[in-house]
Amino acid sequence: MQPKTIFITGAASGIGAATARKFHAQGWFVGLYDLNPAPLAELQRSLGTENSCFMALDVRDREAVAAAMDHFGAHSGGRMNLLFNCAGIIG
Repeated sequence: MQPKTIFITGAASGIGAATARKFHAQGWFVGLYDLNPAPLAELQRSLGTENSCFMALDVRDREAVAAAMDHFGAHSGGRMNLLFNCAGIIG
């Protein structure tokens, strides 16, 4: 049986990272997206690469969002069960 999947923006820290840890612990495949790739890579290392993927993403850029969706689909078997949008842009 394939795991459920969640696409998380703002996953590098705070609520986004906590959400990723919670869902991953419950067996979900987690997609980690944020402006800051270094914390995403660290989070993925702590979770394990088997049921996660990550990519830098600026949610203000429509083309970047489309590319991130394609990236997630390529790693999750083309499925998305849940979208958790936690990215916040100030300014």
